[in-house]
Amino acid sequence: MLFRHGTIQRVFSGLQTFQACCSSAVKFNGVIPTEAIEKRFSLSSGPGGQNVQKNATKVEIRFHLRNAEWLSDELKDGLEKRLANRINAKGELIIDSDRTRERHLNLADCFDKLRSTIYDVEKKMNSRAQTEEDTAIIRMKASLAAQRRLAEKRRNAENKRLRKIVY
Repeated sequence: MLFRHGTIQRVFSGLQTFQACCSSAVKFNGVIPTEAIEKRFSLSSGPGGQNVQKNATKVEIRFHLRNAEWLSDELKDGLEKRLANRINAKGELIIDSDRTRERHLNLADCFDKLRSTIYDVEKKMNSRAQTEEDTAIIRMKASLAAQRRLAEKRRNAENKRLRKIVY
């Protein structure tokens, strides 16, 4: 992401404010501190010719999930359940990408994957289970819709009956 000079200072007046802001709230604001995430680059696989053999374009980002102060505890628990297969024995969450032939695009792809996963976990946490009242309302709306549909069918049938000419 590109920011204009001073934008980050105006939004967050220091790292302590940023950490306090993010750790106390359940809502994820979309900001992932890049300095808190370890980035590794390696040779990519697949087609690409000499570019693949010479340049380390595959990107792997990792961070210790439990020590991430920019995530709430609820989000950490949700991420731990959702991405259990991507967490190693040290407790580091690992996300990699070799989708493109450019290192910076793969890095952006890794951060996008992480951000969208966090948003998905947050959305699932905020959704509530359907109650009996909700199911009753849904049933009532369905029955009203069925009654309206049948009334419309009766009206159409009556109109067609009136059009017939009796000789």
